[in-house]
Amino acid sequence: MKTNPSNSIPINWRCRFGCQVNDHPHSGWLGFYRHRREKTGARSAPIVVGGTGCKASGLGAPIKTATTSTILLLAIVLSGSVSLATEPDAWHHLQVELFPEEKKLRVIDELSIAKSRSDRLDFKLSRRAEQIRIAVNGNPRKFDFKNGRLRVGLAANEKDKKIRIVIRYTAIFDDPVPVRPVNADNPGYGVSATISEIGSFLLAGSGWYPEWVGGHSIYTLNVISPKGMIAVTAGESKGHITQNDKTTSTWFVDNSVGGLSLSIGPYIVREKKVGQITAATYFFAETDHLAKDYLEATAHYLSLYQNLFGPYPFKKFAVVENFFPTGFGFPSYTLIGGSVLRLPFIIRTSLGHEIAHCWWGNGVRVDYDTGNWSEALTTYVADYLYKEMKSEEDARGYRLQILRNYSTLVKPDKDFALKQFQSRYDPVTKTVGYDKGAMVFHMLRKQLGEEAFWGALSDLYRNRLFKTTSWTDIQKAFEARGQRSLQDFFDQWVFQSGAPQLYLDEIQTRRTGGIWRIKGRIVQESPVFSLDLNLILESRAQTISRTIRISSKETPFQINSRSMPLRLVADPDSDIMRRLFADEIPPAINSIKSSSSVLAVFSSDLEPEVKSAARTLILSLGLKNYTLTEENEINREKLLEKDILMIGYPQMKDIFRNLPDQIAIHQKSFILNNRAYDQPSDTFFGVFPHPFAENRIAALFFPLSSRQAENVARKITHYGKYSYLAFQNGQNRAKGFWSIEQSPLEYRWNNGKK
Repeated sequence: MKTNPSNSIPINWRCRFGCQVNDHPHSGWLGFYRHRREKTGARSAPIVVGGTGCKASGLGAPIKTATTSTILLLAIVLSGSVSLATEPDAWHHLQVELFPEEKKLRVIDELSIAKSRSDRLDFKLSRRAEQIRIAVNGNPRKFDFKNGRLRVGLAANEKDKKIRIVIRYTAIFDDPVPVRPVNADNPGYGVSATISEIGSFLLAGSGWYPEWVGGHSIYTLNVISPKGMIAVTAGESKGHITQNDKTTSTWFVDNSVGGLSLSIGPYIVREKKVGQITAATYFFAETDHLAKDYLEATAHYLSLYQNLFGPYPFKKFAVVENFFPTGFGFPSYTLIGGSVLRLPFIIRTSLGHEIAHCWWGNGVRVDYDTGNWSEALTTYVADYLYKEMKSEEDARGYRLQILRNYSTLVKPDKDFALKQFQSRYDPVTKTVGYDKGAMVFHMLRKQLGEEAFWGALSDLYRNRLFKTTSWTDIQKAFEARGQRSLQDFFDQWVFQSGAPQLYLDEIQTRRTGGIWRIKGRIVQESPVFSLDLNLILESRAQTISRTIRISSKETPFQINSRSMPLRLVADPDSDIMRRLFADEIPPAINSIKSSSSVLAVFSSDLEPEVKSAARTLILSLGLKNYTLTEENEINREKLLEKDILMIGYPQMKDIFRNLPDQIAIHQKSFILNNRAYDQPSDTFFGVFPHPFAENRIAALFFPLSSRQAENVARKITHYGKYSYLAFQNGQNRAKGFWSIEQSPLEYRWNNGKK
């Protein structure tokens, strides 16, 4: 893997046939592989804010300065060509002025409502709003404001007529922003709205603007900020100007967008045309060198998903930098923290995931009352799909990791049905909502076939764009293409919790007349699922594949072979969502993250800085039930009671009794996969079987000194699927899995005699 982001654009991926994704020759086969790169010839250029206006460097003449009212008129005129999701009921002319030193904004919303069918107007507005003034048709009007609801009564002669209403208020938004967060399970860190001198973030739903609940709204939005601070939101940019030490950003937002989020920062803006779509980056100066790569990658993803599902539903897609770590996907843009943007793999993974959300979640909308399906589908057509494009082996490994994550992190008593998933806020919700959900779509694809699966998604997008959509709507789309009922499938995989746990049993082998007859049965623990299970029999001369229907606790099978059997495997490619047995899962960092009870042990003579780093590690892993103690205060009985997190080199040598052969720990060094690590900045972290208790684990955090210990402690949680990690100078140099024993779904013959 290349570590330089400038060399990490996924434009040279190859499909399983060895062909490049771009201009793919197999256009008549799977729509899935019909990738072509947009050949616009456009080049990106920065829009640098300064002086009395914006200069589009490299794109011709500077943008002329204008007054706010001129921009507003321009926005209204230009917006006439924008296709709206439905006929709008209201038009908001929002003027928002920010005062970052006071953490305050001032809003004037001039609202035109075509017709109110009620005798009052209801708005969602933050409880932090103050100095509220309202006028209806030019006349001051009393109002009621309570618990985040602003209610304005209408006179009898105002009902069913066009209404002009002006709402003015101020509000202070000062949610604390994490400076160096150690846990990333909640991608927003609980920040809903904050205004500061380094940047501002106002999340949809925080009530920063009056959201009318009576119908569909469109917006022209002018955001006035200190000089050089540019605002970004959903919709179409109408430009950014600077005059009188103020920068005004103007946007037109049609009603294909739900709630409005707003981001403000000292952005350098770069743009690239992708057909009729504008790809853009809004990066800080320190990150601007990445803009070209992000624009190229954005163009690639837009082309990919338009070929898969249909036309992109918005005017632009922007990658916007946030001043604190986030990972949000909004209609037509994504908001990513600068530290995350710089990670070399983000452009190949997370960026495409957020762009896919413009089709699924922000295009076809989620009926949250019946479950959030969009993260599952987006994970499948983004994160998983990229692995499949790379190779079958990578795709298989991704599916296997989903099964390991689920089996490790989602204990049966914490499991829940997909229909109950709303959003990710911890490893359990992420694993069910994203990972298990992705496997459900994979099983649908295996059951229906390529044409029906991808065709159903195209149908769903075309028919449900900008409509609130449920799991049942998704079921109907796949049933229509597959021409069969999928009620049983959705009942067991979406509307109930759990997953099957399967094993091979009573394997018998008999040779009769030159034919080897292999009999056995598939057994599943409760609850019992119905599914198609693939069996592979490898023999000396051939490989035989069989698919059997599983619908009861025990299912017998027989396979005949003309040559000596060597190996029998059920679900060899991990195509079935299932719960693994413990001996199918190598101990991993996720195992300690999901532990119900951890004993954290400081070894003797630890530096105070290492102890501090260990506390950071505990927080970053999200451990909720743990005890900190010194090694001289424990005995074997105490170690038996809990999982162990050992910090530093232990004096109790029995801690190492279950170490795999791949690792050797010494007092001032360690050897991993035959490579020695003995520098002060080297650090090891690994998870192993518990030395004394079955079904428990032990982990070792072993920095050779305090150098980089704190830095490494913050990173370990992001490598949850791995068994071991090695760091040098704070950078990961090795990661991997311990080997596992034979799976309960695998049977091996010893030279055909077993």
